[in-house]
Amino acid sequence: MKMSLPHALLGLLNYRPATGYDLKASFEKSINLFWNASLPQIYRTLNQMEKKGWLSFKVEHQDGKPSRKIYKLTDAGKKELQKWLSTPPEFPQMKNNMLAKIFFGNRMDKKDLAVNLRKWRERYVALLEKLETEVESAAEHYAAKTGSRDDMPFWLLTADYGRRYAKMVIKWCDSALDVVEKGKNK
Repeated sequence: MKMSLPHALLGLLNYRPATGYDLKASFEKSINLFWNASLPQIYRTLNQMEKKGWLSFKVEHQDGKPSRKIYKLTDAGKKELQKWLSTPPEFPQMKNNMLAKIFFGNRMDKKDLAVNLRKWRERYVALLEKLETEVESAAEHYAAKTGSRDDMPFWLLTADYGRRYAKMVIKWCDSALDVVEKGKNK
């Protein structure tokens, strides 16, 4: 069973009830490394999940502000989350525009290809820096906020994967730049 946005939302709502806006913030501070969603996608999906009976919500009225819907997992939502968690994952389908450009790299200007590789490398250097400086403190903050300290080792495992992956991509970009700019094969 593939991971889908509903399953990511079920996982986050399993920690505590939240609004769509709260869920977007949780994405940014936690699973953004491997899954992302826009606010409109989140709200559309929450509506679909509510129709399936996986969520319920209560409306919280606010003075001088729009009312908020606070979503909460139902028993059916908890059951769906457990079903998804217990199902072996499918092998991910890889789609990587940079690798496609490299594959056809002999058909493009080498300077343009080198610029693309440098930008790709910079993106992963920035990601690595973020993972090394922000993730553990963000996980600590989220664990304290949700009361889910037992989940920390698993959150940190995903961050470790991200760090290792970013280091691998940076090293690969360095090798690819050697080939593109200097004609060296490694």
